[in-house]
Parts: sequence; structure tokens; C-alpha cells
Amino acid sequence: MIVTPGPLEPPFDRLLAALAKRGESVLEGTDALPPGDSPVTLAVGTGAFVFDFAGLVRALGARPFRVLVLSRLGAHPDARAAALQRLWRLEEHVRRGGAPTLTLRFAPLLGRDSPLWRKLASRPSLPRRGRQLLNPVLESDALETLVRAVAEARVWSDWFEVAGPAVWSLAEIADIAQRSGVTHGGAWEPGLDEMAEHRLAEAGPWMERFAITPGSIDTLIGAVA
Repeated sequence: MIVTPGPLEPPFDRLLAALAKRGESVLEGTDALPPGDSPVTLAVGTGAFVFDFAGLVRALGARPFRVLVLSRLGAHPDARAAALQRLWRLEEHVRRGGAPTLTLRFAPLLGRDSPLWRKLASRPSLPRRGRQLLNPVLESDALETLVRAVAEARVWSDWFEVAGPAVWSLAEIADIAQRSGVTHGGAWEPGLDEMAEHRLAEAGPWMERFAITPGSIDTLIGAVA
């Protein structure tokens, strides 16, 4: 059973909705918790709510619980982007709580229906002519990571970068997206200010821990002619 403190920001609202479609019980707020003592996974992230971790823990009573922190690449106390500073404070706040915790920092997510893919397909102006280097990950691989994490029986600890092993420039990703048949919609997800702070990620620990073989955007999402 997964419980969130409130409505989470994208892309995590989307990922948890996909988990629910796959049969996982996902509840918003502890008021909806059924009676009993079944274990709970608290999935925490930033969103349009006042985060009260201590209050969530009190509401669980004697139920066993663990915490899944949904974060993004670049979370750091010295980040220039305010959202990344907030994510770092969230990570630290939960870590200080002492509960079994798994922190996942997600790279930009790409899929035929993902906001970033659609944005790039719309031929937007790219900062620095698209030279920014990224380690994007398929949204399907991000979802599979959550599926496997939630199913784990082992005690949670540590943090992982959920990021593809291949390095792409923003311009290269845009070129593929523009040849993929996607024609409308989209948004910068994460924001351009966050992506500007991305450094090359270490995909190996994530791939090993969750036995993930990441798909490549040029073969799975379509489109190299």
C-alpha cells in the first residue's frame, strides 16, 4: 500500500497513477487508510500541500512503514534552482526521521506521451543551441523501477540516480522527437533552470540494484529514419 501526503508534482503524480493502473493500492492522505496493520510505503515528494512528515508518521500509529523519496537529478543544498533546493531539504528532512528510506533521483523522463518529448517535438528554441548534455531515461523504465522497488522485501536505504547510461545533447533529443510523429502539446519537465544544472549521472548503481536494462530513446521511442 502506497500513501502520499497530498498531490505530488509531475512527473511523480503520473508515475504513481500508472502504478495504480497496474494494481498497486495508491492512496492520497492517511484519512483514506483502511483499518489494519498492513505495511505502508510513504511516497513523499514536493507538491501543492504543506508537508508534515511527523504528522504522517503519527497518523500511521503502529503500522510498519518505509519511505520512498521521489526526487530529481540536481537536488543539492547549493543548487541555483529553487525547486532543487526544496528537494534537497525534503531528502534531508526524511533522512533525519530515521525510517527505512529509499531516495530516487530521476533524470528527465522521455516517452511518446511525456511532456518533455512533446515539447521538444514542437521545435522550441533551445538554450545554448541545445548543447546541454543529459542522461534521459525512458518513462517506462522509471515506472518499472518503482514497480520493483515497491515489491522489494529488503530493508530500504541509500539513494540512486534513475538515469539512462547514454549521454545525449538536448539538440539530439529534439531531433529524434521531431521525427517521431508527435505533433502537439508538451512542457519543459523538468524546467530549463533545473536541466541547466544537470551533470552526467551514474546509471550503473541503479541498473544493478533494480536489474534494469534501460531502453534507448532512439530505438524504443521512435524514430530514427
